[in-house]
Amino acid sequence: MTGEVRSVGRALDILSAFSSAHPRLTLSELAEAVGLPRPSVRRLAVTLIDRGFLRQDPDGGYLLGARLMELGSQVTASSAVIHRAAPAADELARMTGETVLIAEVDWASLSLLIIGKRHPVRPAAETSAVGRRSAIANGCLAKAVLSGLPPAELASVVPKLRLTPRTTASIIDPDALTADVTASRARGYAVQSGEFLPGMSGAAVPVHIAGRVVGALAVLGQTMRFPGPELHRAGRLVRSVLAATTR
Repeated sequence: MTGEVRSVGRALDILSAFSSAHPRLTLSELAEAVGLPRPSVRRLAVTLIDRGFLRQDPDGGYLLGARLMELGSQVTASSAVIHRAAPAADELARMTGETVLIAEVDWASLSLLIIGKRHPVRPAAETSAVGRRSAIANGCLAKAVLSGLPPAELASVVPKLRLTPRTTASIIDPDALTADVTASRARGYAVQSGEFLPGMSGAAVPVHIAGRVVGALAVLGQTMRFPGPELHRAGRLVRSVLAATTR
């Protein structure tokens, strides 16, 4: 590996040290996170600031820069999942007034990335922001992408998932998850009530491109507005709107 490539790798390590839990890092925290001496991190940080990938607050802390937002918008604009699901997301937001999320699945890391969001008209339960990545595990988005897999592939993927409890309603038993996903596949949509975040329920369907599940589309809202019958009605609506807009 050349020194130039190593420098690129180190710069990317610095950018990757930030997260929703740690949006601001001191120089010492950055150095510890990436395993480099403070002077080396400082030199790399200066370059990243000059290029707009980092910024520094008056107290000396580092934050991600606006250039990443510009590039992120290009990633979203070029996403095949967005092109496939955006018309349905717009229609569902208009019809329901609830939060609508579009997620892209990464089967290599077994994770979901929120790449599109339509904000609600009604008071909303907490939902993931665009750019939020989470492991495939709990919730209707996760169950929707899993329901898009053939049964044999599902059987090989479920044992690899980290089914940690996010709430008291989270499914953490692999057999229970498989049964839920199998039922979701049969009806064409997945539902959840308080499994991912307390007080939030939703329904989601898998998004396919060329026969392969590449993401999911979901409508989510406060649990009190989604008793059982309403939750399944929402699932059927998401299923029908996506089908109608992708013909």
